[in-house]
Amino acid sequence: MLTVVAGAAMAVIMAVRGEIAMAVALPVIIIGYGLTVSLSAGRSDVAAQLSGYEEDERRRMVNMRAGAMAGNVLMVALVCGTFYELVRGELGGPFTWLSAVGGITYAASSAAYIRAGHKSPPCQGE
Repeated sequence: MLTVVAGAAMAVIMAVRGEIAMAVALPVIIIGYGLTVSLSAGRSDVAAQLSGYEEDERRRMVNMRAGAMAGNVLMVALVCGTFYELVRGELGGPFTWLSAVGGITYAASSAAYIRAGHKSPPCQGE
């Protein structure tokens, strides 16, 4: 359902901008992706993971680790972008603000989880 809404929103935005080819292509791609993942979820672990269907602890752990990896990669890219802005004398641009939001969110969520007493799951080797 979310893919249909996102596809329709993108179609409207592209149509308003006068980009008719993109107004047709983007929803087809997004809805096609959603259908492919949803219909393949029963036969493929990867498709099930991408569809958000987490039926067991292993899939939840994979999702958590994949999210952590994505967050780490994005933060490295943002910090590199912030240094690029700094070198060019453009500090205060989008990379700076997104790095700040990411850092503050990480610090605040870490503090919240520590105070709530949540324990991290054990590593596979433990």
